Amino acid sequence: MSQTMIAGKNSISQGMLEEFERELVATRKFLERVPDGKLSWRPHAKSMSVGQLGLHIAETPGMSLRMVLPDRGSVPDFRERQEAATAGEMLAALEASAAFVREALPTVDDARMQELFAIDLPDGSSVELPRSRFIRTITLNHWYHHRGQLGVYLRLLGVSVPASYGPSGDEAGGI
Repeated sequence: MSQTMIAGKNSISQGMLEEFERELVATRKFLERVPDGKLSWRPHAKSMSVGQLGLHIAETPGMSLRMVLPDRGSVPDFRERQEAATAGEMLAALEASAAFVREALPTVDDARMQELFAIDLPDGSSVELPRSRFIRTITLNHWYHHRGQLGVYLRLLGVSVPASYGPSGDEAGGI
């Protein structure tokens, strides 16, 4: 099937897009809390800095979806991570990433979602898995994992942590 077809209302991609939109609200709140003066701070020498982690969170949805649209992709080289210069840069990257997801994800119909996608690993091996599983694991679950990590960074910096699935120690609410 052509990738230019728009998936149906009850399709896998539509369900993922609806989830993405809900989670985007919480992710934006976390990135909005990142203080500009602390972007180079890291909790440990082996950890990403706040600016690196925030930019990774912002770019993950679009970057991972771009990776999975063709039949084969490769893992990006994360040894040298870019660091955001401002919190605004992270938010702009998040909006660009979200725009791409909104445009591209609905074009992946259920048949394409179930097709195997191959990803080449840095050690020269490769893994094949259904495209839907890659999107679920990396575009969504991996994204949430790093958002939680950013919540710990915020707490260690003395910044209030936003509510996400329920109240945080700092605010009521959640999605």
